[in-house]
Amino acid sequence: MVRGRGLRRFGAAVVLAGLVTGCGGSGGGGGHDAALAEPALPAVLTEPPDGAAVPLPLDGYAVSGADSALIFQAREAATRTCMKGKGFDYTPAVLPAAPPPSPLDPDFLGILSATAARLTGYHRPPPPAGQVTAQQQQQGGDGPEYRKALEGAGGKPGTAADPTADRGCMGAFDKQLGGALAAPAKDDVVGGLRAQAYDHATGDSQVKAAVTKWAGCMTAQGYHYATPAAAGSAAWPDPVAQQEKDTAVADMVCKAQAQLLGTWYAVEAGYQTELIGRNESALQGIKDRVTQRVAAAKKALGEG
Repeated sequence: MVRGRGLRRFGAAVVLAGLVTGCGGSGGGGGHDAALAEPALPAVLTEPPDGAAVPLPLDGYAVSGADSALIFQAREAATRTCMKGKGFDYTPAVLPAAPPPSPLDPDFLGILSATAARLTGYHRPPPPAGQVTAQQQQQGGDGPEYRKALEGAGGKPGTAADPTADRGCMGAFDKQLGGALAAPAKDDVVGGLRAQAYDHATGDSQVKAAVTKWAGCMTAQGYHYATPAAAGSAAWPDPVAQQEKDTAVADMVCKAQAQLLGTWYAVEAGYQTELIGRNESALQGIKDRVTQRVAAAKKALGEG
């Protein structure tokens, strides 16, 4: 009998969440730098594809989807071998499918997709058919001895603050990597820099000018909102009504007229580029660490 189904799914989610932060290092992204200069806009602004994820400069310092899958497979293979050595049957988890890009940015930009606006307004679209939710993945459980073998003495898979702590078989892959490489990061440097760039973009005069144009366009169509976030966070009822869809469609039309999204992503990319230049040493360390982890994963899987 195969055991560990529910606990394994929970562990998979934890491992995925830690792939990027686990490759970081301390310093370089923790503080907000108010001295960044506003980036110049390109002569021709490019509007992003409808609802698609937009590549940004800091993406090159994070773990890619393909690398995440590779490291995940190596972790699961090492966990299975370790558990077998302790007398337990463990079937490696299947990597959950990456969710599609969200059509909403509730913090500032609001709706990002004309297609989603027509279909669901400001409501999130339902998950794709057949996609297993995190809650469904966490169903089930196992005995205390199995859990101790899998998680170690800490009781929380993959989250031990002390790199020397017993993390059970879920830490087997990190042990293969060696001490310094396997040690958990103190800071998510890439995430911190992304947050800084985002915060600066929200206050950028060029973005604010585009938001003003957007608001004027919306007013001309009979919709009175100061910002896209205000439109998206209005008290829209369930289920989605046509009024909400019409508002969201007008929102996207006005974004296009104001070139709001093109301006936003150009500005955010500019701030990210400047922050990369100010944090080259920390970021290069992260990049090297990712390269080492990927190489170790390939070797563990017999691909390197």
